[in-house]
Amino acid sequence: MPPLLSNLLIQLVNGLADACALFLVASGLSLIFGVTRIINFAHGSLYMLGVYVAYTLTSRFGASVAGF
Repeated sequence: MPPLLSNLLIQLVNGLADACALFLVASGLSLIFGVTRIINFAHGSLYMLGVYVAYTLTSRFGASVAGF
């Protein structure tokens, strides 16, 4: 596979993964707000905690299997 196509495929998969994560956060906020009519900011803080844990694991394990 040429380098240009492999880079494009990697960018496509990364974009889809980011879009899926944002969709889960947005749908959770919409569901909670639709049921209770109260904005719950815990979703954002849990999303931030997940990103922090993922960054920590990636930086600690580097290019191994656990760090992708």
